[in-house]
Amino acid sequence: MNNEKKEALEEIKVIEKKNKSNYKKWLMQYAWITFGVILTTIGYYFFFSPAKIVAGGVSGISIIFEPVWHNIEWFKDSYFIYGLEAICLILGLVFIGKEFFIKTVYASLLFPTLVFLLELVVEKEVIYYSISEGNRSLMCMALGAILTGAGVGVALRHDGSTGGIDVVQKIISKYAKIPLSQTMYFTDWVIVVLAGLSFNPFAYNIEFVVFGSVAVIIEAYIIDYIALSIKPRRTVYVVSDNPQDIKNLIYTELDRGVTFSPVQGAYTNKERTMVICTMDKNEAYRIVGMISKVDPKAFTFVTSCKEVRGEYDKRGLF
Repeated sequence: MNNEKKEALEEIKVIEKKNKSNYKKWLMQYAWITFGVILTTIGYYFFFSPAKIVAGGVSGISIIFEPVWHNIEWFKDSYFIYGLEAICLILGLVFIGKEFFIKTVYASLLFPTLVFLLELVVEKEVIYYSISEGNRSLMCMALGAILTGAGVGVALRHDGSTGGIDVVQKIISKYAKIPLSQTMYFTDWVIVVLAGLSFNPFAYNIEFVVFGSVAVIIEAYIIDYIALSIKPRRTVYVVSDNPQDIKNLIYTELDRGVTFSPVQGAYTNKERTMVICTMDKNEAYRIVGMISKVDPKAFTFVTSCKEVRGEYDKRGLF
C-alpha cells in the first residue's frame, strides 16, 4: 500500500512539473509574440503611417483609407484597425475554427490597442519630421520594413501571429489550395497595387507604391531570415569509399555529428556510403577543401538550409 502511495505521489509530482514547464513555455511564447507586435506597431505608427507607405496588411489598408477620417477630430486610425481586425477574427472563427480564433485574438487586438495608446501620448510624425526632408520616404520605408518584418518574424518563430490580414491569408490558402507563403505575398502585393491605382480616390503618389513594393520585399526577406533561420546553415553530402575518414575529419575539425546513409550507383550498381553533416556556412567552405585532400575521388555537394531544429550543436546527432 505504501508503495502505491509513493508511486501515486511521484506521478503527481511529474504531472505538476510538466504543467509548470508548459506554463513557462506558454508565458515565453506570448512574451515573444507581444514583443513582435510591439515592433510591428512601432514600424507602422512612426514610419509607414506618417510617410504614407503602404506595405500590405491591415495597417496598409488603414493608410489607404486614412483620408476618409483625416478631418474628423475624434476619429483615430486605431478605430478603423479595430474594425478590420474584428472582421478578420470573425472570418477566422467561421472558416478556420475556434482553436485558431483563440490563438489569434490576442495579437489581433494587441496591435490596434498599442496604436491607440500611442495616439494618446505621442504624435506619429515626431520621428518623421526629425529626418531631413529629402530622406524621409527612404528612411521610413527602410526602418518601417525592418521593424515590421522583424516583428512578424519573431511572432512566427514562436508559433504565433500578428493577426489581421494573416487570417484572410490562411483562409485563402485553405480553400484555394495555395501555399501560405504564396498567399502572403499575393495579398500584400494586391494591397500595395490598390494603393496606387487611378480609380482609387485616396491613391497616393506612385513613388509611394514603389516604396511599398520595396518594403514588402525587405519584410519578406527579414521574416524568412528570423522565422526560419537566424543563422545560415549548410548541409554537406559526401559520397565516399572512405566514410570513416570523412567522419573523423569532421569530428576533429568541426566537432559536428554526421549521419551515414547507404547509397548505390545506378550505372555501376556499386554500394557506397554517403556522409551527411549540417554545419555553419563558414565551416562548409572550410571543410569541402579538406575533404578533397582526404578522398580526392569523393563526390561532394552542399545545399542551403533554411531551418535547423533539435540538438544541433551536439556531436553524433546529424
